[in-house]
Amino acid sequence: MKQLINLILLLLSIGVYAQKEPDFTELNKKQVIDSLGKELEEFYIRPNAIESIQKKLKENYNAGVYKNSITPNEFALKLTMDLLEVSKDLHFRVMYDPEWSDPLQKNEDKKAQEKIKAAELIEAKNKNFGFQQARILEGNIGYLAFDYFEDPAIGSETAASVMQFLNNTDALIIDLRKNNGGAMEMGQFISSYFYSNKELPLYKYYYYEKNRKKIEREMWLLPSVPGKRLADIDIYILTSSVTFSAAEWMSYSLQNLKRVTIVGEKTAGGAHPINRVGISNGFSVNIPFGEVKDPVTNLDFEGKGVIPDVPCKSEEAISTSHLLALKNLSLKNKDSLNNLDWFIPVIKNRQKPLHVDSAILKSYQGKYGKSELVYEGDNLYYRWNNIVTLLLTPIEKDLFLVDGTDEYRIKIVFEKKSLTAIKRIYHSGQERVYKKDKV
Repeated sequence: MKQLINLILLLLSIGVYAQKEPDFTELNKKQVIDSLGKELEEFYIRPNAIESIQKKLKENYNAGVYKNSITPNEFALKLTMDLLEVSKDLHFRVMYDPEWSDPLQKNEDKKAQEKIKAAELIEAKNKNFGFQQARILEGNIGYLAFDYFEDPAIGSETAASVMQFLNNTDALIIDLRKNNGGAMEMGQFISSYFYSNKELPLYKYYYYEKNRKKIEREMWLLPSVPGKRLADIDIYILTSSVTFSAAEWMSYSLQNLKRVTIVGEKTAGGAHPINRVGISNGFSVNIPFGEVKDPVTNLDFEGKGVIPDVPCKSEEAISTSHLLALKNLSLKNKDSLNNLDWFIPVIKNRQKPLHVDSAILKSYQGKYGKSELVYEGDNLYYRWNNIVTLLLTPIEKDLFLVDGTDEYRIKIVFEKKSLTAIKRIYHSGQERVYKKDKV
């Protein structure tokens, strides 16, 4: 939780000194606090806690705690930290953004609201709607990383294209280690690719509308999604201590349905959906206005986090899940083309690259028939027939990956401690030996 709070502080502190408004007075601050208190009464999911929050903010104001908050952004940051301290709910956030909140206060200003939506769409496009990476790892394992859950109303086409890029993989790793949540509907959209002809509830929840009107809903798997589904492959979700909110819900739901294996660290523990509402003087606030329950457990993870099935350090999660995926594929189909031994050293080396002393690399130089090993600029290169030169990357002291191909590797051959040859070792198991030329 400490790491997540540090992240929140970092995000909130950006732009604190960006603008100073001389007319931002103590009266403005009191108006913001009073307005915030009214919105809590309207929406906050814990009515028994509202009075204590209001009391704390008023006590801080009367004691002069906020006098050092000179700019609106500084004041927003201080209010946020006080809300987090009193409520223990990590979803609270106060923001100063007049371009967003002021038109919201004036419902008749349609053009301003359209301008806000257009700006939000441009920002979402610039972030590729949250999707950062989609690639194929060794052994035909798909890898997908995305950093937030965009609303499918604008992000579903990108999400669908990413899922189709990965639809021929034998297993899929979804990296949510840096994902701080967003629209749960995107979790519903992505999760629906992992089932075929199933009717399952993913989340059941309630929230408050104006005048504390309680609305109850459920989210189920979607009956249709664009393209091919990945219903028969193993899914691995990577988590960290900053995986938050909707990212936690997708992980928790699919874990309870026994559809995924979660690898990494316990998540942050923020289970409540939020509603962003405008308050006075250009401020707005994210208020937890509902609760979500898992249909399988009838529980949530608020304050507790989602517990991984395979605990490991966040930075080790990719290699851990990759190896696990390959091992499970090998167990399922021992006759498959996935040669586990071929990939293990590559994955381990990626996690902790091997360093071979330059003197050893230099000792490998020489001509080997049509092949030649050349040491240049702290690197060893493989030159074939004076036509192509390829970088060699060590995965063992005497075994090298060849840049540009994974069809074969270069092995240094010793006989009675003397270097006598190099060997091409092919993925298929074949070998080709090139004797070292005599000097």
